[in-house]
Amino acid sequence: MYPDDQQLADVKLKTSLLEKDILQSEKVLNKLSDSIQKIQELNVNVMQMLTMHESKHQHHTEAEEELKDDYKELHSRITTVNRELHERIDQVERHITERIDALRSDLANHKKQDTEEKGLDFFDKWKYIIICGVLVVGYIGGQLNSAQILSLIK
Repeated sequence: MYPDDQQLADVKLKTSLLEKDILQSEKVLNKLSDSIQKIQELNVNVMQMLTMHESKHQHHTEAEEELKDDYKELHSRITTVNRELHERIDQVERHITERIDALRSDLANHKKQDTEEKGLDFFDKWKYIIICGVLVVGYIGGQLNSAQILSLIK
């Protein structure tokens, strides 16, 4: 071979090697380009998930605050109702005590009136008996003369 031929063969060999390297570099670049595209898609998906997660977290935080406010309001209502119930129970107790005292005093007054009426009834009965006795004695005394009465007494 001639030196030019050898150089030409070397150049052809180097050219074919370079073509092979270029083809391999293109394949690597295509794979890199696909990988970059997939990474970008993944990045977009991750950003969407992160946005959605932040939205859910914010919504959860707001809901938690609302629940805390509801719990506070409920606690306040329970406390108020409890206090009102205790006040009403105390009022009912006082009312019942007052009614019992009133009934006791009414019963005592009624017993006193019954006692007084029984005493008066007793005297009314004896009063009529005495009046009847005096009338009978007067009638008999009117029928008898004084000598007969004196003899009865002696």
